[in-house]
Amino acid sequence: MSSVRRRPLNDNPPPSRRRRGVRPGRRILLIEFVQSGRIISLGLVLVVLYYAVQMLWSGMYVVQTVNVEGAATMSRQRVSELAAVNGMPIWSVDPNAIRARLLANPYVTSASVQVQLPDVVLITITEQKSEIRWKSGQWYLIVNGEGDLLGIDAAVVLTDTIVINDYSGKKLKAGDKVDSAVIGLARDITLRLPVDAGVIIARLGWDPRRGMHVRTSSGELILFGGSERLDEKIAILKQLRANKAEFGFADLRSMTPYYRADVPLSQVITETQVLSDTQILTTTVGITTTDVLTTTATSLP
Repeated sequence: MSSVRRRPLNDNPPPSRRRRGVRPGRRILLIEFVQSGRIISLGLVLVVLYYAVQMLWSGMYVVQTVNVEGAATMSRQRVSELAAVNGMPIWSVDPNAIRARLLANPYVTSASVQVQLPDVVLITITEQKSEIRWKSGQWYLIVNGEGDLLGIDAAVVLTDTIVINDYSGKKLKAGDKVDSAVIGLARDITLRLPVDAGVIIARLGWDPRRGMHVRTSSGELILFGGSERLDEKIAILKQLRANKAEFGFADLRSMTPYYRADVPLSQVITETQVLSDTQILTTTVGITTTDVLTTTATSLP
Protein backbone atom coordinates (compact mmCIF):
# COMPACT_ATOMS: atom_id res chain seq x y z
CA MET A 1 0.00 0.00 0.00
CA SER A 2 1.55 3.22 -1.05
CA SER A 3 1.28 6.51 0.87
CA VAL A 4 0.51 9.72 -0.99
CA ARG A 5 2.06 12.90 0.29
CA ARG A 6 -0.19 15.85 0.20
CA ARG A 7 1.16 19.30 -0.11
CA PRO A 8 -0.15 21.80 2.41
CA LEU A 9 -2.36 24.42 0.96
CA ASN A 10 -0.72 27.83 0.85
CA ASP A 11 -2.64 30.78 -0.39
CA ASN A 12 0.49 32.88 -0.40
CA PRO A 13 2.99 31.51 -2.83
CA PRO A 14 6.63 31.89 -1.95
CA PRO A 15 8.30 35.08 -3.08
CA SER A 16 10.07 33.24 -5.82
CA ARG A 17 6.76 32.35 -7.37
CA ARG A 18 5.23 35.84 -7.18
CA ARG A 19 4.95 37.75 -10.32
CA ARG A 20 7.87 39.98 -10.66
CA GLY A 21 7.77 43.57 -11.98
CA VAL A 22 4.28 44.32 -10.72
CA ARG A 23 4.14 47.42 -8.50
CA PRO A 24 1.22 49.28 -6.97
CA GLY A 25 0.19 52.37 -8.87
CA ARG A 26 0.66 55.89 -7.58
CA ARG A 27 -2.98 56.15 -6.76
CA ILE A 28 -2.84 53.07 -4.57
CA LEU A 29 0.35 54.30 -2.87
CA LEU A 30 -1.25 57.66 -2.17
CA ILE A 31 -4.34 56.02 -0.72
CA GLU A 32 -2.17 53.77 1.48
CA PHE A 33 -0.09 56.79 2.62
CA VAL A 34 -3.21 58.76 3.56
CA GLN A 35 -4.78 55.79 5.30
CA SER A 36 -1.59 55.25 7.33
CA GLY A 37 -1.95 58.71 8.91
CA ARG A 38 1.57 59.77 7.96
CA ILE A 39 0.44 62.80 6.00
CA ILE A 40 -1.41 64.13 9.03
CA SER A 41 1.62 63.55 11.27
CA LEU A 42 3.90 65.30 8.77
CA GLY A 43 1.53 68.27 8.61
CA LEU A 44 1.42 68.55 12.36
CA VAL A 45 5.24 68.44 12.57
CA LEU A 46 5.58 71.23 9.99
CA VAL A 47 3.02 73.39 11.79
CA VAL A 48 4.77 72.89 15.13
CA LEU A 49 8.17 73.73 13.61
CA TYR A 50 6.78 76.86 11.97
CA TYR A 51 5.30 78.23 15.18
CA ALA A 52 8.38 77.22 17.17
CA VAL A 53 10.64 79.20 14.86
CA GLN A 54 8.28 82.17 14.94
CA MET A 55 8.17 82.10 18.74
CA LEU A 56 11.92 81.65 19.24
CA TRP A 57 12.83 84.55 16.95
CA SER A 58 10.01 86.86 17.90
CA GLY A 59 10.36 89.99 19.99
CA MET A 60 9.58 87.94 23.07
CA TYR A 61 13.08 86.44 22.94
CA VAL A 62 15.07 89.61 22.26
CA VAL A 63 17.30 90.96 25.05
CA GLN A 64 15.42 93.79 26.75
CA THR A 65 17.19 93.96 30.13
CA VAL A 66 20.83 93.70 31.24
CA ASN A 67 21.10 93.34 35.01
CA VAL A 68 24.50 94.18 36.49
CA GLU A 69 25.72 93.11 39.93
CA GLY A 70 28.99 93.97 41.67
CA ALA A 71 29.65 97.28 39.88
CA ALA A 72 30.77 100.08 42.18
CA THR A 73 33.52 102.02 40.43
CA MET A 74 32.20 101.24 36.96
CA SER A 75 28.73 102.43 36.05
CA ARG A 76 26.10 99.85 35.20
CA GLN A 77 25.60 101.63 31.89
CA ARG A 78 29.27 101.14 31.02
CA VAL A 79 29.07 97.41 31.83
CA SER A 80 25.98 97.14 29.63
CA GLU A 81 27.79 98.92 26.80
CA LEU A 82 30.69 96.47 27.03
CA ALA A 83 28.26 93.55 26.95
CA ALA A 84 26.63 94.96 23.76
CA VAL A 85 23.63 92.61 23.80
CA ASN A 86 20.62 94.95 23.99
CA GLY A 87 18.23 94.17 21.16
CA MET A 88 20.01 90.93 20.26
CA PRO A 89 18.08 87.64 19.96
CA ILE A 90 18.56 85.81 23.23
CA TRP A 91 19.67 82.70 21.34
CA SER A 92 22.56 84.63 19.76
CA VAL A 93 24.06 85.79 23.06
CA ASP A 94 27.54 84.34 23.61
CA PRO A 95 28.38 84.47 27.35
CA ASN A 96 32.05 83.66 26.73
CA ALA A 97 32.46 86.55 24.28
CA ILE A 98 30.79 88.96 26.71
CA ARG A 99 33.02 87.76 29.54
CA ALA A 100 36.14 88.27 27.41
CA ARG A 101 35.13 91.87 26.64
CA LEU A 102 34.51 92.59 30.31
CA LEU A 103 37.83 91.10 31.45
CA ALA A 104 39.64 93.33 28.94
CA ASN A 105 38.56 96.32 31.04
CA PRO A 106 41.14 97.26 33.71
CA TYR A 107 38.44 97.64 36.36
CA VAL A 108 37.25 94.03 36.10
CA THR A 109 39.06 91.09 37.70
CA SER A 110 36.35 88.46 37.21
CA ALA A 111 33.02 88.24 35.42
CA SER A 112 30.18 85.79 34.89
CA VAL A 113 27.32 86.00 32.38
CA GLN A 114 23.98 84.21 32.60
CA VAL A 115 21.17 84.15 30.05
CA GLN A 116 17.68 84.18 31.59
CA LEU A 117 14.72 83.47 29.32
CA PRO A 118 12.93 85.13 27.78
CA ASP A 119 14.82 88.45 27.54
CA VAL A 120 17.29 89.04 30.41
CA VAL A 121 21.09 88.84 30.63
CA LEU A 122 22.60 88.85 34.14
CA ILE A 123 26.20 90.06 34.49
CA THR A 124 28.12 89.74 37.75
CA ILE A 125 31.55 91.35 38.00
CA THR A 126 34.28 91.72 40.60
CA GLU A 127 36.16 95.00 40.42
CA GLN A 128 39.77 95.79 41.13
CA LYS A 129 40.08 96.52 44.85
CA SER A 130 43.37 98.36 45.30
CA GLU A 131 44.28 99.54 48.76
CA ILE A 132 44.53 103.32 49.16
CA ARG A 133 46.73 105.32 51.50
CA TRP A 134 46.55 109.08 52.10
CA LYS A 135 50.08 110.40 52.74
CA SER A 136 50.00 113.41 55.04
CA GLY A 137 53.45 114.54 56.04
CA GLN A 138 55.39 111.40 56.91
CA TRP A 139 52.33 109.30 57.75
CA TYR A 140 50.46 106.90 55.51
CA LEU A 141 46.83 106.97 56.59
CA ILE A 142 44.37 104.20 55.69
CA VAL A 143 41.38 105.70 53.86
CA ASN A 144 38.13 104.10 52.71
CA GLY A 145 35.98 104.90 49.69
CA GLU A 146 33.96 107.47 51.64
CA GLY A 147 37.08 109.49 52.48
CA ASP A 148 37.30 108.50 56.15
CA LEU A 149 40.86 108.38 57.47
CA LEU A 150 40.89 105.23 59.61
CA GLY A 151 44.36 105.27 61.11
CA ILE A 152 48.07 105.08 60.41
CA ASP A 153 49.36 102.18 58.38
CA ALA A 154 52.42 101.21 60.39
CA ALA A 155 53.40 98.41 58.03
CA VAL A 156 53.22 100.60 54.92
CA VAL A 157 52.81 97.70 52.53
CA LEU A 158 52.70 99.49 49.20
CA THR A 159 52.33 96.52 46.85
CA ASP A 160 49.32 97.27 44.64
CA THR A 161 48.56 100.21 46.93
CA ILE A 162 47.44 103.60 45.65
CA VAL A 163 49.19 106.41 47.53
CA ILE A 164 47.74 109.92 47.35
CA ASN A 165 50.37 112.46 48.36
CA ASP A 166 48.71 115.41 50.07
CA TYR A 167 50.45 118.71 49.17
CA SER A 168 47.87 120.91 50.86
CA GLY A 169 50.11 121.54 53.87
CA LYS A 170 47.42 120.37 56.31
CA LYS A 171 48.33 117.78 58.90
CA LEU A 172 45.62 115.15 58.93
CA LYS A 173 45.05 112.38 61.46
CA ALA A 174 42.80 109.40 62.04
CA GLY A 175 39.18 110.52 62.30
CA ASP A 176 39.54 113.31 59.75
CA LYS A 177 37.74 113.14 56.42
CA VAL A 178 38.85 113.91 52.87
CA ASP A 179 36.78 114.33 49.72
CA SER A 180 35.48 110.95 48.55
CA ALA A 181 35.54 112.27 44.96
CA VAL A 182 39.33 112.57 45.22
CA ILE A 183 39.54 108.94 46.34
CA GLY A 184 37.42 107.80 43.41
CA LEU A 185 39.40 109.90 40.95
CA ALA A 186 42.70 108.50 42.25
CA ARG A 187 41.43 104.96 41.71
CA ASP A 188 40.14 105.78 38.22
CA ILE A 189 43.38 107.43 37.12
CA THR A 190 45.55 104.66 38.54
CA LEU A 191 43.57 101.93 36.81
CA ARG A 192 43.01 103.65 33.48
CA LEU A 193 46.16 105.59 32.60
CA PRO A 194 48.45 102.59 32.01
CA VAL A 195 45.86 100.73 29.93
CA ASP A 196 43.99 103.51 28.12
CA ALA A 197 46.78 106.04 27.57
CA GLY A 198 50.03 104.12 28.02
CA VAL A 199 51.07 106.37 30.92
CA ILE A 200 52.94 104.83 33.86
CA ILE A 201 52.37 106.66 37.15
CA ALA A 202 55.35 107.30 39.40
CA ARG A 203 53.62 109.58 41.92
CA LEU A 204 50.04 110.65 42.52
CA GLY A 205 49.46 114.00 44.24
CA TRP A 206 46.64 116.29 45.30
CA ASP A 207 46.25 119.82 46.58
CA PRO A 208 43.25 122.19 46.64
CA ARG A 209 44.58 124.55 43.97
CA ARG A 210 45.76 122.09 41.31
CA GLY A 211 43.53 119.17 42.19
CA MET A 212 44.79 115.74 41.20
CA HIS A 213 48.14 115.64 39.45
CA VAL A 214 50.41 112.87 38.24
CA ARG A 215 54.17 112.57 37.93
CA THR A 216 54.87 109.94 35.26
CA SER A 217 57.71 107.44 35.16
CA SER A 218 59.35 109.56 32.44
CA GLY A 219 59.20 112.71 34.60
CA GLU A 220 56.22 114.53 33.05
CA LEU A 221 53.85 116.45 35.32
CA ILE A 222 50.18 116.24 34.34
CA LEU A 223 47.42 118.24 36.03
CA PHE A 224 43.99 116.57 36.01
CA GLY A 225 42.15 118.80 38.47
CA GLY A 226 38.82 117.10 39.17
CA SER A 227 36.95 114.14 37.70
CA GLU A 228 35.00 116.17 35.13
CA ARG A 229 35.68 115.21 31.47
CA LEU A 230 38.00 112.42 32.57
CA ASP A 231 37.43 110.42 29.38
CA GLU A 232 38.47 113.45 27.32
CA LYS A 233 41.59 114.05 29.42
CA ILE A 234 42.72 110.46 29.09
CA ALA A 235 42.00 110.55 25.35
CA ILE A 236 44.24 113.62 24.99
CA LEU A 237 47.11 111.84 26.75
CA LYS A 238 46.60 108.83 24.51
CA GLN A 239 46.80 111.07 21.46
CA LEU A 240 49.97 112.74 22.74
CA ARG A 241 51.55 109.32 23.24
CA ALA A 242 50.45 108.22 19.78
CA ASN A 243 51.99 111.38 18.27
CA LYS A 244 55.16 110.82 20.33
CA ALA A 245 54.89 114.38 21.62
CA GLU A 246 57.64 115.38 24.02
CA PHE A 247 56.54 117.51 26.97
CA GLY A 248 57.44 118.12 30.57
CA PHE A 249 54.15 119.57 31.73
CA ALA A 250 50.51 119.27 30.63
CA ASP A 251 47.48 121.02 32.10
CA LEU A 252 44.25 119.21 31.21
CA ARG A 253 41.97 121.05 33.61
CA SER A 254 40.50 123.71 31.34
CA MET A 255 38.47 123.47 28.13
CA THR A 256 41.68 124.47 26.26
CA PRO A 257 44.26 122.02 27.61
CA TYR A 258 47.89 122.64 26.78
CA TYR A 259 51.38 121.27 27.32
CA ARG A 260 54.85 122.76 27.71
CA ALA A 261 58.25 121.43 26.81
CA ASP A 262 59.83 121.77 30.26
CA VAL A 263 58.35 123.44 33.33
CA PRO A 264 59.98 122.87 36.73
CA LEU A 265 57.60 121.75 39.45
CA SER A 266 58.47 124.81 41.54
CA GLN A 267 57.27 127.11 38.74
CA VAL A 268 54.16 125.26 37.60
CA ILE A 269 51.62 127.44 39.43
CA THR A 270 53.22 130.81 38.58
CA GLU A 271 54.05 130.08 34.95
CA THR A 272 50.94 128.29 33.75
CA GLN A 273 49.38 131.68 32.86
CA VAL A 274 52.29 132.54 30.52
CA LEU A 275 51.39 130.97 27.20
CA SER A 276 54.19 132.24 24.95
CA ASP A 277 55.97 128.88 24.97
CA THR A 278 52.81 126.83 25.33
CA GLN A 279 51.32 124.36 22.88
CA ILE A 280 47.52 124.68 22.81
CA LEU A 281 45.58 121.47 22.19
CA THR A 282 42.65 122.35 19.95
CA THR A 283 39.93 119.73 19.83
CA THR A 284 38.99 118.99 16.23
CA VAL A 285 36.98 115.79 16.59
CA GLY A 286 34.86 114.60 19.50
CA ILE A 287 35.49 111.48 21.50
CA THR A 288 34.64 108.42 19.44
CA THR A 289 33.23 105.13 20.64
CA THR A 290 36.78 103.97 21.28
CA ASP A 291 37.44 106.99 23.53
CA VAL A 292 40.11 108.42 21.20
CA LEU A 293 40.15 112.20 21.00
CA THR A 294 41.80 113.61 17.89
CA THR A 295 43.78 116.73 18.78
CA THR A 296 45.95 119.17 16.87
CA ALA A 297 48.83 121.06 18.44
CA THR A 298 49.18 124.66 17.33
CA SER A 299 51.58 127.32 18.56
CA LEU A 300 50.37 130.68 19.74
CA PRO A 301 52.12 133.71 18.20
